[in-house]
Parts: sequence; C-alpha cells; structure tokens
Amino acid sequence: MLSVNGYYDGNGYVTEGNIAVKTNQKVIITLLDDYVPVRPHRSISEIKSYMDGSKKSVPDGISTVDYIRQLREEA
Repeated sequence: MLSVNGYYDGNGYVTEGNIAVKTNQKVIITLLDDYVPVRPHRSISEIKSYMDGSKKSVPDGISTVDYIRQLREEA
C-alpha cells in the first residue's frame, strides 16, 4: 500500500509525484479541508520562451529536474 498527496483539478485527481498505478487498481481517496493555491495558466509565448533553444534553459548550479520542480511550484 502507498500513500500519496494530490488534488482534484476539476476533471480528475492529480498526484504530486510520479507513481505507477495499474488499471483497475483499487484506491482510497480522502478529501481534506485544505486547498492548493490556484495556479495561473502560462501563455503559449511564455511556454515557447522556456523552450527557446537559443538561450540556456536551466540556470547554472541547478539540475534540470530541480529547475522544473521550481517552475511547477511557481506556476
């Protein structure tokens, strides 16, 4: 058995972290009285600027994975 954090996005449940779930695997869902902050949607131009190959995408001194985590937290 595994316990994970997540949230309901209005359409489905989103887990925080990578987990392997099999089709038809049973789950227990507990709804809490806490809420995640609303994340602003990124525009296409903002997304393209992150993907621009002419600039260095990840700052020095941080791994790509950690940088992506930071971007998700800021979103």
